Amino acid sequence: MWGTFWVWDARLTSVFILFLIYLGALCFQKLSVELASIFICVGLIDIPIIKFSVNWWNTLHQPGSISRSGTSIHVSMLIPILSNFANFLLFTLILFVLETRLLILSFLESSLTEEIEAREGNKNLVHSLRLSKE
Repeated sequence: MWGTFWVWDARLTSVFILFLIYLGALCFQKLSVELASIFICVGLIDIPIIKFSVNWWNTLHQPGSISRSGTSIHVSMLIPILSNFANFLLFTLILFVLETRLLILSFLESSLTEEIEAREGNKNLVHSLRLSKE
C-alpha cells in the first residue's frame, strides 16, 4: 500500500465516491438547487456504506476497534479516545448553546426595533393629527 498512488480499498474508494458526489452537489448548486439536493441525498446513503465497508469486505483497513460487544483497544489508548470524544461533544454543545443564544438575541433585537419604530410612527401620527385639529 505504501508508495502506490491508489489502492482499490473499499473504504478509500467509497470515501472518494462521496467526495465526487459532494463535489457534484457543489457544482450543481448554482444551476439547480433540486439537483444539488438529490446529490446530497445520494451522498447521505453513501455514509453508512463507508462506515460498514470494513466489516462487509476484507480489505486493508481493520474492522472497527470499538463496538457494542467490546473493544480491541488497550486501556492506555481507550481512555484518551473517550476523553477526546467527550471533550469534542462538550465543545459542540457549548457552540450550539452560544449560537442559539445569539439567534434568540438577534430575534429579540429585531422585534424590539420594529416595536420602537412602530411607536415612533404612532407618535408622529398623533402629533400630526393634533396639528391638523388646531
